[in-house]
Amino acid sequence: MSTPARYRLFGSIGSPYALKLRSLLRFRRIPFDWVPASLDWIPEGLEHEALCAAASSEIKGVKPPVVPVLWFPEDGAYKNDSTPVAYELERRHAERPAVPPDPALALCSHLIEDMADEWGVKIAFLYRWGHEEDAAYKSRIVTGELVGASHARSALASCAKHFAARQQSRMPLVGANLENRALIDASFRLILEAFDKLPGSSTFLFGEQPTLADFGWYGELSSLATDPTPWRVMREAAPSVFAWLQLMEDASGIPASPAKETPAARALLAVAGKVYLPFLAANAKAIESGRERFTLEALGHKHEQGVFRYQHKCLRWLREEFAGLGADERARAERLLGPAGCLEALRS
Repeated sequence: MSTPARYRLFGSIGSPYALKLRSLLRFRRIPFDWVPASLDWIPEGLEHEALCAAASSEIKGVKPPVVPVLWFPEDGAYKNDSTPVAYELERRHAERPAVPPDPALALCSHLIEDMADEWGVKIAFLYRWGHEEDAAYKSRIVTGELVGASHARSALASCAKHFAARQQSRMPLVGANLENRALIDASFRLILEAFDKLPGSSTFLFGEQPTLADFGWYGELSSLATDPTPWRVMREAAPSVFAWLQLMEDASGIPASPAKETPAARALLAVAGKVYLPFLAANAKAIESGRERFTLEALGHKHEQGVFRYQHKCLRWLREEFAGLGADERARAERLLGPAGCLEALRS
């Protein structure tokens, strides 16, 4: 009997989205191989491990040129963009789904996951690259994964410096610059308060098994938990989040169970209503009116950045999902989303 082909997940431990998919695959018990890979940050002319060089070459043609990339053994396809990949896995594998079967809860889980991917990354980016201590620490870890062979250790400092400089140059593009620190930091504190509601009510955001909402935030918060400055903030504000992160590292032994509402999920939906959906709506309005930049006021703070077209797509997806709910499903969704202040943006 031949052994079934395994999935191949190309990524880096520095990528929240790679960690998100790695945790998801583990929970769903889908056999896969983790393949360390980079695309463009190793300085030109530097030799690094043959495995990494081969992996990077294998996925070089995947567009857009970002990791993680998942190779699907069923048809040989290479796919990236973690959320569509997660939904593709739902279509291909019925066992241990990560999307709640109730469409109302599925929408809420998707919204919280989307907030992690598109707003949580600002928190991770700002803390990681906005503090020299964190930038040096993280860049050494990430580059060490790829150039850690004995013959390349002497190049680690050079790679780390190159990587940190590249990432810091992207801070204004992400909107995670120092001028926007006040709102980003305030939202981080609210998100930690939400996660600190887990003990005593549920193990995960929608009950006793993780959903896409958990996997999205696992990627971002696990990155923050390995950097010195946000580690201290998390220890002070929400020490219980570390136990949740440890469970999310490998949830393959967690039994599947029905999804339910939880205080932590309701608190995160409130953050989406106060910060994330107004951010998406302001970005969409700017794009639709032909502007290149927009300003947002939330939690008493100002946020300004250039428009981001992918996030316009995110808002459309959420609105389409909301519009597609049946009458009973919509009523259940509105009971959760209304008090959180999310309905105006989703109905538009």
